[in-house]
Amino acid sequence: MRREASVGGILGELFSLLGDSARDLALYTLVIGGIDAAGVLAGLTESADATLNYGFMINSNDSPASALFEFVSSVVSIFGTYLLLARFLAVRGLLRGGRARFWHYLGTAILSTIGVVLGLFLLFVPGIMLLVRWSAASGFVIGGGESVTGSLSASWEATRGHGWAIFFAALLMLIGITACAGVAAGIVGQASPVAAGIVSAFVEAASGGVLAAFGIAVYCLVNDDAQDISEVFA
Repeated sequence: MRREASVGGILGELFSLLGDSARDLALYTLVIGGIDAAGVLAGLTESADATLNYGFMINSNDSPASALFEFVSSVVSIFGTYLLLARFLAVRGLLRGGRARFWHYLGTAILSTIGVVLGLFLLFVPGIMLLVRWSAASGFVIGGGESVTGSLSASWEATRGHGWAIFFAALLMLIGITACAGVAAGIVGQASPVAAGIVSAFVEAASGGVLAAFGIAVYCLVNDDAQDISEVFA
């Protein structure tokens, strides 16, 4: 059945994609979360509550070993996310040509992050708009074979007229992720900081996988070519 790019359609495609790719998401969570959890156990990263704390951060209190670990884990996370995105597309029959697109994906991620951060810093609303309109860029660059700038342009055009639906679907997804993180925080709230940090590592990894799936779900619904191909594999 062909879904529409409405709030319900996007969330429905997201849940369907996560269900069809449950094994890939679980492997991603175990590997990425496991690396960060190992850093907590080794004292290379700060123990924290089971909340969302994405990013690669080095401060003056970090030792060289800690800084190196943060850098390596971030690189692994980026590459792991690329592989997960490719698997999401493969599940939908949208991974064309079999060519590696990592560097194109990395360039798109860097360029879009710079644009969104500048938009958020200057007027906030433009940053949110870019997040929404570029939400399908990962699908276009990895599955559609677009260039770095071409994937952003293609996503901008494909999401035209669907901005509010994508925004509210993303908002509901983030509320759900935050609620799950809150439950995890409540469960380990009385535990040691190390235990909380380990749980946080896996929560963040799983959340990152869901966020990656959201972009592919949007791509599947706003790109007419993706819709036609995915129906063959339905």
